Order: sequence, then structure tokens, then C-alpha cells
Amino acid sequence: MKSINPTLRIAELDALRGIAAMAVILFHFTSGIAKNWTFHLYDPPFEFPHGGTGVDLFFMISGFVIFMTLDRARSAMHFAVGRFSRLYPTFWACALITLLVTEIYGLPGMRVTPRDALWNITMLPRFARAQMIDGAYWSLEFEILFYVAMLVLHRLGAFKKLTVPVLLLWLSAAAAAHGVLTYGQPESLVYRLTGKIKAVTSLDYIHLFGVGMILYDAHRRRAWSMGHTLVLVACAALAWWKAAFPMHFAFVLGFGLLLHLATTGWLPFLNAKPLVFLGAISYPLYLIHQNIGLVLLNALGGVMDSAWLRLGMTVAAMVVLAWVISVCIERPSMRWVRDRLRRFT
Repeated sequence: MKSINPTLRIAELDALRGIAAMAVILFHFTSGIAKNWTFHLYDPPFEFPHGGTGVDLFFMISGFVIFMTLDRARSAMHFAVGRFSRLYPTFWACALITLLVTEIYGLPGMRVTPRDALWNITMLPRFARAQMIDGAYWSLEFEILFYVAMLVLHRLGAFKKLTVPVLLLWLSAAAAAHGVLTYGQPESLVYRLTGKIKAVTSLDYIHLFGVGMILYDAHRRRAWSMGHTLVLVACAALAWWKAAFPMHFAFVLGFGLLLHLATTGWLPFLNAKPLVFLGAISYPLYLIHQNIGLVLLNALGGVMDSAWLRLGMTVAAMVVLAWVISVCIERPSMRWVRDRLRRFT
């Protein structure tokens, strides 16, 4: 297998993020929330029913990238500050913009109370039973919990020589929790405790994070072992068991293969400038597109009949807005926070 240089940024990962973000956007605007809204929004020109699986690819990429970032981090503080600067300032900006647009232009079912809006600041609103400002934010909770778990395990030295056993234990716990919550009695103490434990230990999507993690571990060791294969088989088995629809398992397998090929240099076309550009703005694009996009789709219905034009203009507007946020907020805030860290340390 080809190897990667662990000291360099992998442009192909950025491109995959951009592709995943566009898949989620097209799903929301054609086959997801736009089609099944509380009122008739518009008749989509086509359907993209499985675009929501782009989040699965996001989770796999996160497994790879967070493991790689921890290997590079000089300390736990550097990792924590790096993740904070990457996620929170941009999230706060996008959440505020979304909140204002929703309040000004109205979006039935998506208005939140001041108390819920404040809980969104944490990225973990559901722990306080608060409504999310935008439904697309649901995946951020799992990302944050995964980062915390990874940091703790990494600081304990679990990934120096025990990556495979740790991942197998993590996957076994996820399988046990899924079994209890699928076949157990909701009124039982075991069922209730399992639900609470699952909520804070990244068990829901560890089979997806695990794919990225084990691929990175193979790359950093410059060798593929039987243990790596065993982890991938366990991830695949859990993905098959938890598949949400008949083709879901096939998508997970395809995404795993895509991530492997992309990170080992077999997909050079991913370095195309449009894909790298989408990857560079993928985070604000994911955060900003849903509610504001729905408002715009609805507003455009008053001035044009073409569903193609409404969809095209809405997607283009979301890309431009995400680019502006990236240039004006995301990049400057990351530099500012990290500069302060360097001065402090």
C-alpha cells in the first residue's frame, strides 16, 4: 500500500469533506426536509434520497483526522485549543445568523426559545433537552464527545501499542449497547443506564469513526496487520446490523474504500480546485445551509416557477455565504485563538 506523510495536510480529505457536505445539502433540498416540510415548500426537480449518508463519511474522516491531529499535538492543551478554534467561533457565528434569519423571516417548527438558544452555545443542547437552532447540528454532539473520548484515551497511552484492542473493546461495547436498546425492556434499569452511557461515550457511531482510526493507524505504522483487518470486519458487522435502509451498508463499505484510496494517493482527481474549495468551506457550509436554505427556497417561489432555478440559486447562495463566513470569521478566528495560545505558552 502507498503511505502518507503524517506531517503534511492531505488535500484529498478536504475534497471528501466538500463532497460529503454537498451530498447532505442536496439531500436536504430535494429528498429530506424540503420535501417533507410542515407546509408544501416546492416540488424538487429530482430526488437525492441517500445524500444524508454524507454524514457517515464525515464521521469516518473525523476518525482519521482526529487520530492524526492527536499524534501531531504537542500537548492536550494544544489539541483542545486547536479543536476549539476550529469549531466554536464558526459555529457561534453560523448559529447566530441562522437564528436571526429564522426569527425575521419565519420558519415553522424551527423557532427556539431564548433558553434553548443559549444552550446551543455548548454544541450539546440535547443534554439539557433543548431544541437545536438548526437540525443539521445534530452530528456536532457526536463529534465533540468523540474528541473528548479520543483525548482521554490518547493521554492514557491507549493508542501507542493498543489501538486494535482498544477499538475492538469500543466496538464490542457499542454492539452490546445496541443489542440492549434494540431488544431490551425500556422500563428496565439496564436499558435506562445503557442509554445514558451510550449518550456520552460515542457508541452510536464508533463503527464509522473506527474505520478512519484504523486506516490512519495502518498508515502511520506503514503496514497492514491482521488486527487492522479484524477491526474493519467488526466495523462492517456493526454497520450491517445498524443499517437504516437496505443500501446503507453498501454506502458505508463504499465510503471506507473511498477514504482508504483517497488517503493513499490513489485518487489524484480529488485535488481538483473546485473540490478542494468546497472542502475548505465545508464546515460553515454544513452549518449554514439548512434553515437559511429553506427560507430562500420558499422566498424564491414568489418570483420564479422553475424548481431547477430555485434549487440552483439556493445552493449557489449557500456556497457564497459559507465562503464569506470562512474568509471573514472561520480563518481569522482560528488564527487569533492559536496566536494567543502560542503567546501564552
